[in-house]
Amino acid sequence: MKTTRTLTAIAAITLSALALSGCAAGAPADTDGAPQSEQAAQPAQGFPRTVEIPAGRGGEAHSLTIEKEPQAIAALDYESAEVLAELGLADRLVLIPEAVLNPAIGGHVEELAEVPATFPVAMNLDTETVISAAPDLVVMSPRHGAESSIGAVLEQAGLPTLQLPDPWTGPSILAKNIDLIGQTTGTEDTAAALVTTIEDGLAQGAAKVAGSDAKDAPRVLVLTNQAGRPFATAGDAFPLHLLDLAGAASVSDELGMETTGPISAEQIVEAKPDGIVLIDMNGTGDRMYAELLANPAVATVPAAADDKLMRVTGREVQAMGLNSTVGGLETLTDWVATLG
Repeated sequence: MKTTRTLTAIAAITLSALALSGCAAGAPADTDGAPQSEQAAQPAQGFPRTVEIPAGRGGEAHSLTIEKEPQAIAALDYESAEVLAELGLADRLVLIPEAVLNPAIGGHVEELAEVPATFPVAMNLDTETVISAAPDLVVMSPRHGAESSIGAVLEQAGLPTLQLPDPWTGPSILAKNIDLIGQTTGTEDTAAALVTTIEDGLAQGAAKVAGSDAKDAPRVLVLTNQAGRPFATAGDAFPLHLLDLAGAASVSDELGMETTGPISAEQIVEAKPDGIVLIDMNGTGDRMYAELLANPAVATVPAAADDKLMRVTGREVQAMGLNSTVGGLETLTDWVATLG
């Protein structure tokens, strides 16, 4: 039976972004047609190695030296855990967020169920628990503002820590983060192939005209249930980048919302969106949206009609979905086309 260590909180940390040209070597041959996550990780070469981490929201530019190929990795955010699993390194993970075991957002549930320790999502991460997992590499991204202090503690403890400079907010940052994780773990060829697959897929699934470039783009409200109640997705969130690629505009911008947060029935009525996207981040479906959508005022908004609602899982429209976002964008683009 798996032993689970429960942490009291999640950390946010910083990323290292590398030029893709430095690692865009040819992808390994796929002779059996198996997905990348089912193939063995490619042999790592060139350790010790030094990776240059650019400046970002998580801190100043710096260098990270990895003395030997990582064998025990702690991933402190959803996306990093999913990327490491997709690169064939699931069996080297020793600590992950427990939420990636939910199929609504996780694409490697069976593999990651074997990881010996998990922690719940929260605002602060118990660094002692991370240290007790004995990782030889920690991967983190900035999210809750504690990345600097947490990263410093882990580094003082002698744990090599990949602090990604920026959170996973858009396709370009997704590509850079994947590249960096590949460089750090010695799986750069597999990482480059994954980036190409995602970028090509998103390009093919996008609308001919992005929402930000279209004068009459459908106006869409994107809701998420990740906080245990309906929140409006706003700011630089990954789903809004996909929405733009799909040819729609986010009404959260019109409402002056700069970050994802609570939304009232009055705000929905004021915005009068052409359509509403419901993101299921926890497998509860419409349950957390039912009361809001049943509000008499909201019910008068045409977008609240069932044929104007788009239901997606988190892994289809969030960065941790990786390849799943390709199919998610295709579905979103087809739906947006019906709103015109």
